[in-house]
This record gives sequence, structure tokens and C-alpha cells, in this order.
Amino acid sequence: MVHSKQRNTNHDTIASMYDLKGIEHHEIRLNCIDRLILKNILEGAHIFDLGCGTGQIAQRLLKRGYQVTGLDSSEGMLNVARENAPDGKFILDDARFFTLPPTFHAAISTDVVLNYILSIEEFKDALKNVYNALLENGIFAFELYLEELCELDWINSNSGGGVKDNNVWVDIWSYDTENKIGRKDTTRFQLVNGLWQRSDRSFFLKAYSTTEVKSALEQVGFRKITIYDTNRDLGVEQRSDTATAVFVCHKPLSE
Repeated sequence: MVHSKQRNTNHDTIASMYDLKGIEHHEIRLNCIDRLILKNILEGAHIFDLGCGTGQIAQRLLKRGYQVTGLDSSEGMLNVARENAPDGKFILDDARFFTLPPTFHAAISTDVVLNYILSIEEFKDALKNVYNALLENGIFAFELYLEELCELDWINSNSGGGVKDNNVWVDIWSYDTENKIGRKDTTRFQLVNGLWQRSDRSFFLKAYSTTEVKSALEQVGFRKITIYDTNRDLGVEQRSDTATAVFVCHKPLSE
């Protein structure tokens, strides 16, 4: 399979409105990170935020005294992140292709970032890149839509959206059952200098199975893999009707 090295820039068009959708869920995500990762690493440890978006989680971790390096493929998202978390370090790159030396005590990926990778081969590439960037005994926790949890919801999804400040947006969902790809078509209207401007963008998400994800983690070297249902096990109420899972795994010590 030939992989394109083109960076995914889809989220540039919604970067300026991303935080308008509400940021309260970031506090919920941080509580989960606290329970699953922060209690197991030293104060001031260096954390890698894969798909950091607008830097809301990075900002909260920095305030707690951690070092944070965020990576995102959207330059627009990173421009907002640098405003939200000026003390963080941010890198413009793609989860599938980045290369960093073993620097980090822990890595996180929230808001189902890895579902935007549409092939299992590139999914494994991203996991391997994180693995290489972790120090030995480093912890990786990431949130994911799983096929078993989301497929029926995606099949039955209709639309959503909102109105906030000078922005109006509509999201329309559809699902390709054969290829297990969810599609979200977003139309945004933004009031600029008294005129409404329209933009349209399609986002695609792959529904991976638990077996696929666990196998991929093991193939790249991760061990001590634990899976949590965010609702049942972590007590997180989803912003949508679609449940997610959190995988926690470790990079082992060298033998």
C-alpha cells in the first residue's frame, strides 16, 4: 500500500471555532488523565500530546507543573494552541510520519485523534512513532471510537450543530458499513466584516475493533495494555451519543 506523505490539514477550516463548541469536556478528560497517567509519573515529567488541537489539555497540564510538547497536523489549531498555552512547545507534523527521540515520560491522545487515520498500516505507524518517542517504562493513553461501541450509533446518526457568537455550523453524519468509515460533513457560516462566509469540509473516521487495536499495540512493542470504557469504567458522560474507549499501555524496560 502506498502512503501519502501529505499532512492532514482538514481541521484548519474549523480551528478558529473549535473552542466555541465548549471546553468543559477538557476538564473531564484531564480527570481521566490524572487517574490513569499522572498518578504514575513524577511531578514535572515531560508529556507528549498527540493531536493537541487548540492546546486546552496542554494548558491544564502546564499549570500543574508538567512539561508539555504538543503535535498537530493543523497549523490553524496550533496557532490557537500557542495562544491558549504559551509555555508549551508545539510541533506542526502528522501522527503518521513524525520522528522524535525518546524524550517523554508519558504520551496522551484525546478527542479520538487516531480515528482520523484511515488504514491499519498507518495506524500502526502512528503507534510506532509514539513508542519511539517514549522513554523506557513510558505510558501512553489514548481515546478511541471502537467498532463495537460506535457502529450502530454512526449508522443511526443524523445531524448536529450549533450557534455561537458569529458562527453557525451543521454536522451531518453518514457511515460506510463495508469499509467501516464514518463521515462527518460540516458546513460553517462565519460572520466576517458584516458578511456571512460559508465553508464546507468533510471529515472521515475509521472504526477499529478492539482486536485490531490491541494487536497493533503489541506489534509495535507496547505491553501491559488495559482498555477502559469511558462511560462504564471511567464515569465519563459523552458529549455525543457515541461511546469511546481509552487504551493505556507501557513501553517496557530493555531486557
